[in-house]
Amino acid sequence: MKQEAINHMYRSLKNKNVVFYWTSMVLLVVLVLYPLFGEVMMSLVMQGFGTEDSILRFDGETLLAIRIVQVFGQVLLLCLPVFFLARFHTGDKSPFSWKNLEFLGIGQRIWWSGILLSVVGVLLLQPSIYAVTALIGYLLPYLGEFGRSLLESQEQLECFLIFFAGADSLAEFLAVAVVIAVIPAVCEEVFFRGYIQKNYMDSLSPVSGILLTGFVFGLFHLSPANLLPLTFMGWYLGYVYYKTQNLLVPVMVHFCNNFLSLAMLQLQRNKTGIAEDPVITAPTTGWVILSVAVSLLLFAFVMRSLNRLYSVKSI
Repeated sequence: MKQEAINHMYRSLKNKNVVFYWTSMVLLVVLVLYPLFGEVMMSLVMQGFGTEDSILRFDGETLLAIRIVQVFGQVLLLCLPVFFLARFHTGDKSPFSWKNLEFLGIGQRIWWSGILLSVVGVLLLQPSIYAVTALIGYLLPYLGEFGRSLLESQEQLECFLIFFAGADSLAEFLAVAVVIAVIPAVCEEVFFRGYIQKNYMDSLSPVSGILLTGFVFGLFHLSPANLLPLTFMGWYLGYVYYKTQNLLVPVMVHFCNNFLSLAMLQLQRNKTGIAEDPVITAPTTGWVILSVAVSLLLFAFVMRSLNRLYSVKSI
């Protein structure tokens, strides 16, 4: 009976409009449930440990519980359901069958040169992303009370991230890297690129699928001040997935981006409370423009090499 239902759904999902509709429904459910799950679990953790609503009062056990909640939320709400949903697209009732994994872009041929080029590409994008983030932070106060509230919420988020990503030993740093870099890279890419983008590209077009998924990827992180940089990152992840047709590529790119952010958060945490050297100041506008220009030129060269490497039809 179950196999008949799967086969019926598989036949229905051959219609592009049906694919778009059900994919959007899945996306909407996740966008609602994921932050709700986080709020409920955060509340339970704080009540269970008798912790007040302030990160300054979080102890080691509370922090560990929050990290565990983060992992379970990613795995249970983003990653695992996708393998069961893939059955309705392939007609194969086994969630982890080769046919379902292939549908999600898992297990495809690995070209390590393609992974390397994609990773180098995201590293070259960092100056531009940081420049856009800094520009947004500079402009927000000019938007009045709304802009100042966004800036304040962003500063609070950064304070929490510094605390959440804090590590006092190498072992703890590696554990935090799993929580912040490894798990999100795998789970978010399985969901957004492997399932959502795959279906949107099939039901709309490659361009529309990448643009729409990248924008939703930015919304998913619930950081209005960082919506634009996160969307840019989502578009890049979607592009390299489209070109390589291998989910491992955006996973590796996502991991490297998150790991770099984690390392910077750790450095920022280590400097907390230490007086800044007045000689070491923020880069001047000229240096920022130069670094962005040079990195973008190198990025264009890397993307050209990536396009030559893969024979997938260009967008």
